[in-house]
Amino acid sequence: MNYAREISYGFYRRYVDTEYDRASDIFYRINKYDYRYQDNPFNINDIYNRNKHREFIADHKGELEMLIMYYWLFEDVHDQDYWPEYVNLCIENQRVKLAKKKRILQPVLVKGLSYPSDIHSNIKYIETANGLLKEDPGQDYVLSIVYEKSNDEVWKDKDTLDNLIKNLHLSFKKYGAPRLLEFLSPFSMSSSKEKFFERYQLFEKSMRRYNRMKIAVINGYTKKNNDKNFLFSTVEDIVCLRNTCKELKLQLKLSVDFSDRNSRNKLKKNMNDMINTFAGMRNFIIGIHINEIDTWGISSHVYSNDKRDEYVNSMDYPKMSTFMAGLSTILQDSRTRFFIPNTVKDSQKLEILIDTLYRTGCCFESEALQNEE
Repeated sequence: MNYAREISYGFYRRYVDTEYDRASDIFYRINKYDYRYQDNPFNINDIYNRNKHREFIADHKGELEMLIMYYWLFEDVHDQDYWPEYVNLCIENQRVKLAKKKRILQPVLVKGLSYPSDIHSNIKYIETANGLLKEDPGQDYVLSIVYEKSNDEVWKDKDTLDNLIKNLHLSFKKYGAPRLLEFLSPFSMSSSKEKFFERYQLFEKSMRRYNRMKIAVINGYTKKNNDKNFLFSTVEDIVCLRNTCKELKLQLKLSVDFSDRNSRNKLKKNMNDMINTFAGMRNFIIGIHINEIDTWGISSHVYSNDKRDEYVNSMDYPKMSTFMAGLSTILQDSRTRFFIPNTVKDSQKLEILIDTLYRTGCCFESEALQNEE
């Protein structure tokens, strides 16, 4: 470790200039070394060839490179944003051994949208209001229960719930059960949490025969022309949801809706609280809905400052927003989650979204499977 630290610091002395601003009493640490997306960062090929006779370096070129990069990013230039993406790149390019992918997303096909050519999926996204399917969804699909005209009667009236359950059984008998059955949060104006869980327990019990299928609730967010509040929309609501599920021993999971229009999604009101809370309940989250990841703040070439020192990169690499960094933290485990872009406008927007997700350190299940073959 000391050896890697010395190499990193050697590049720091060579490529990082220090300028002092007397008026503000700030030292600017300006990096001039281009280290992102390089095949031979820190001249690792030469370093390895000169030292591969050492027992702790032999056959560990990739690990040595990663260790140097870690010190460089976290101690020298303070560019932690690049680390999640860099780790995935090392795994994909097989630079390191015995490393598992993290932040794995299972892409779901949404009608009218095309994924980039390197992402493959056969899981279709299907919506239903009454539990009946109009056409064969295929062997793998995600079924989302939606409310017609904002009518969530299914969670208020037992006969309506029974009819939905009956229709779902008919659909599953004909086509097979989905990988994921999700439904939108009911509205708080028409249902109390106690009443909802009373109804949901009946619903979950009726679905136990489908062992392969997972069930999830989607948090509601405020839509442009909808003044109704959802039963589960805030971070506090979701904490209550999870605690009740644990208390009642329910199998219900959360399909997080990060979709946002004009900053109206309540989950983003307090970003730090949302990030910390969701990071503490990763195993409760089974999927994400998202339409785009905007900057949520001005991008800056200033990576970090600690009152008297500011770290600047002359390459002007793109800066992660708070939400991007938070999403990277929330998804930081080896579980696979459904990626459902049902609110993305078009294929071009989807490609931009996927590129941004790559920068947060996410990867897609289709790629992970291909690498294992």
